[in-house]
Amino acid sequence: MARLEDKQVLLVVGQKNYDDEELNQLLPRLEEEGADVFVASNRLEKALGRLGGYVTPDLAIEEAQAGDYHAIVLLGGYGARVYLWNDAATHKLVQEAAQLGKILAASSIAPVVLANAGVLRGKKATVFPDYNSAIILREKGAELVHEDVVIDDNIITSNHHQVIAEFTEALMEKLEQIE
Repeated sequence: MARLEDKQVLLVVGQKNYDDEELNQLLPRLEEEGADVFVASNRLEKALGRLGGYVTPDLAIEEAQAGDYHAIVLLGGYGARVYLWNDAATHKLVQEAAQLGKILAASSIAPVVLANAGVLRGKKATVFPDYNSAIILREKGAELVHEDVVIDDNIITSNHHQVIAEFTEALMEKLEQIE
């Protein structure tokens, strides 16, 4: 039996300038382990990565229902700042996932989305080491930890695409704990 058989994971990317490296490592790794992986973005048209890659979303973020997935993963890249940080549909999805006790994971600058959605208050988290991201996490009540990957209950954050393998492993371990 595959490690993540019967697990549904939603990857959320900004419409433009998402981090190709994160998507290109995370998505196939989850699928190799048996997870059903879906991609959501702001619109159904091709989402474009910062390195020129693209992905055709399976659904728009506003159509996603948190209860349909075991984990919701927000990918970084500058597109997260532009398209996800203050996106009402993304915040609603994240809030619903938190209320349902789902796994929430965010990489690079995407942890700011979790902070802006109000789900990091009182939680330990990390984020890409830029001044604005750190300020936002602190202002929103997160305990900023300067580590590559931070796990606090069902929330997983990482601070750079260079640690995507470690981030992916933490996510898979959390998914395995679900009955």
